[in-house]
Amino acid sequence: MDQLITNQFRAALTHLLAQEGRGAQARLSKKQNIDRGYLNAIVKGRKSGSEKIRSKIASHFDMAYEDVFVLGRRLLAQEEEPDANYGNQTWDVLETAEDEPTFLNSSSGDVVGFKVPAKGEEGSSSVQTRILKTIEVLESETKYGDLLAGLIDAFHDSLSTKREKETIH
Repeated sequence: MDQLITNQFRAALTHLLAQEGRGAQARLSKKQNIDRGYLNAIVKGRKSGSEKIRSKIASHFDMAYEDVFVLGRRLLAQEEEPDANYGNQTWDVLETAEDEPTFLNSSSGDVVGFKVPAKGEEGSSSVQTRILKTIEVLESETKYGDLLAGLIDAFHDSLSTKREKETIH
């Protein structure tokens, strides 16, 4: 049981560090006051990490402690079923004549288009309602949930890149 928890946490940590990019381990170590060697041992699987350290790591990524394990479980499940690994696909926004977002999956060539309802238009909803709907789709364990997760990652990466460019200029 303890090995399972260690593997789940390590899978999530490795994923989160990879998403944060180069120097992520050093930044985590410095911001959370965790010895770099100890953190590296957790990443490499030589140490499991104390609950206090794992809590600090979860906090660094703005995640609840339990959510790190949920992420780890999902990542490990994806490794077992590579065909269901939609979250690692790359999506590009296509320019279209209409004002409707269209996305192209760079690896498979799949195209997904949809119309965003304007505020006050039938089908629009509050942010809270949209969040609840999003959670329902993400937790559905279907291709739709995997597709939505991939799109969320693509949007988040685009937004982060835009913010980085704005701070540079």
